[in-house]
Amino acid sequence: MFDVFIDKYRWYLLSVLIFIIVAGISILVWDKSHRTKVNRENQEIAELQEQNETLRQQLSEDSSKSVAGAESIEDQSDKININTADETELDKLPGIGPVKASDIIAYREENGGFGSIEELKNVSGIGDKTFENLKDLVTVGE
Repeated sequence: MFDVFIDKYRWYLLSVLIFIIVAGISILVWDKSHRTKVNRENQEIAELQEQNETLRQQLSEDSSKSVAGAESIEDQSDKININTADETELDKLPGIGPVKASDIIAYREENGGFGSIEELKNVSGIGDKTFENLKDLVTVGE
């Protein structure tokens, strides 16, 4: 009876068997290509993380250095003398632009110089907040 069944349905069984083999091979090929793609993406992610870490280290090292070509007030060993500084030097101070620098020079010329750094508050446009930013950066001389 089994022989009759095999003879009668041979082509169906062969078709099903071929379908199972082709489906299995297709799944294996797809899995291999998918794994390759995932591995490639993981490598790219690892490389980007390494680059990110390198950049972070460089930024933390560079944060202590000043910008190339720029000189900050903190790097200067001496304070700016508001009785002798020209407009360019005064303009380097935080919150002091060319107009306020001119006002400081005009006040200095009208009043014979500054007796103390607190007199900066008498200059138009320099209030308590601006003075607080300047007081550690300026001097009236010796």
